[in-house]
Amino acid sequence: MPDSVKQSLTADTSATKCERCNGSGMYIFQQRASEYAKKNGKDHIYGERDPLIWVGTKCPYCNGGFADNVSIAKKDAELPSAFYNKRLKDFDWDIYVDDTGKPANTLGTRKAEEAYIEKFEAAEEENKGFYIYSRTKGSGKTFLASCICNELMSNRAIRTRFVNASQLIDISQSGDKSSYDEYKRNPTKLVYECKFLVLDDLGQKNTGGEWLEDILYKLLDYRMLNKRMTMITSNIPMQELPYNERILDRINNLCVGVHLPEICVRSKEARESNKRLFDKLGLL
Repeated sequence: MPDSVKQSLTADTSATKCERCNGSGMYIFQQRASEYAKKNGKDHIYGERDPLIWVGTKCPYCNGGFADNVSIAKKDAELPSAFYNKRLKDFDWDIYVDDTGKPANTLGTRKAEEAYIEKFEAAEEENKGFYIYSRTKGSGKTFLASCICNELMSNRAIRTRFVNASQLIDISQSGDKSSYDEYKRNPTKLVYECKFLVLDDLGQKNTGGEWLEDILYKLLDYRMLNKRMTMITSNIPMQELPYNERILDRINNLCVGVHLPEICVRSKEARESNKRLFDKLGLL
């Protein structure tokens, strides 16, 4: 391979790189000279020979602007600020230890999350996200969902939207009708159409009743029929959600259940943070 081609393939144009073009913005491949000439309306100059030649084109995966696409995806995603830049490497699975010091078995869940990111195309073909649940509040569901979002945006520039389920009514009623931006005019458009949606904390009580159910049904139905991927977090197992059969059927079609241990890691992290503060203040 020519040095110029190698340089193009290895060019580090941003901290986040397209998996196909390695951040160069160019997709480099080999093509028969006759095929290249025919496709581009050029003369075939090799006579009877038809060698393979190196050809470069704007990367079809990131459209030659991967870093810009990642930046746009991050801006629109509206991840919780505490987890804005968190990746799977930041998720501490070893923190799941009960009060007796016994570690929880998280191997299956951890492998599922890692495989989901690594082999995302398989999940994409089936239009499946995870239903991440644990009855225990503060068990890390929102954190884990945020990490998955960041992996998909950083590695694939996938357009993502993160929404707390209780916000759906407010979003449906908002919008700046005078804006030239279609997503500002109709904020629900991105929630419906984004490639990857996270509905966080689904199943809360007293968050809209029948009105929320109507919005939720229309949203999930659209995403199922149009093959838009959806991930959900909840304190309630899927089959126990307080919704009608139509909604439960669509959640079941869109998601695969993944359970986090019934351990409140948030309270553990708070205690450790308090301890660090007292240590810095010389109070320990």
